[in-house]
Amino acid sequence: MSEAVLEIRGELDVPGETGRQARVFALWVACLLLSVVVAAYRRPRIPERARGTDEGVQLLAAHRRERATIALSLGLLLPGLATAWLTHRHRRGGAHARGIVVDITSDGELRLWGRGYGQRVLLQGAEVSERLVDLYSGRMGAWRERRLSVRACKVLPGNPSVLELGTLADQVDEQVGLPLVGGEGDCVEVSHADYLALVQRVRALVDLAAEAEERA
Repeated sequence: MSEAVLEIRGELDVPGETGRQARVFALWVACLLLSVVVAAYRRPRIPERARGTDEGVQLLAAHRRERATIALSLGLLLPGLATAWLTHRHRRGGAHARGIVVDITSDGELRLWGRGYGQRVLLQGAEVSERLVDLYSGRMGAWRERRLSVRACKVLPGNPSVLELGTLADQVDEQVGLPLVGGEGDCVEVSHADYLALVQRVRALVDLAAEAEERA
């Protein structure tokens, strides 16, 4: 069984932002519907004898206060708190991204798994390249990303031919001569230190495999 020779955690799940937005929208719709249903269920049953009397007026006033409380708590406060919780989990370095794992195995595979991911590519014979990407990702805004692209020579069944990972670019990254392109936020980001370690290990393994093939 293969073991991980390098394992790092995600820093930001940029593609997962689309899923977060969908969950937030569904959450607000569900809470609004729930508030309507609960308010309708709690409508007052005013006795016939109380209609048009002070007792009836008081019952209606109490129902209006209760309906306002339901609307504020179930239709506004609950989804607002849940949205804040989801946003906190999906922030850069948040719990959601930390549940995504990138590793290199002793079998020479680069893998991305966890939080809905399950991709792997063989490093033997792979084409490795880097570039700078200017991307925009909704509420997270726009930033420049340094991105690693590993294109497999042999595609594993059920897996992509290219696996990409990125990191937030700094001033040094912009001075190493990498090509700059525009793009979408379609890859998971890791921390800058982890990214550099990953690139170094990937290139070393690819070069080692190439040298072994030449000797063979």
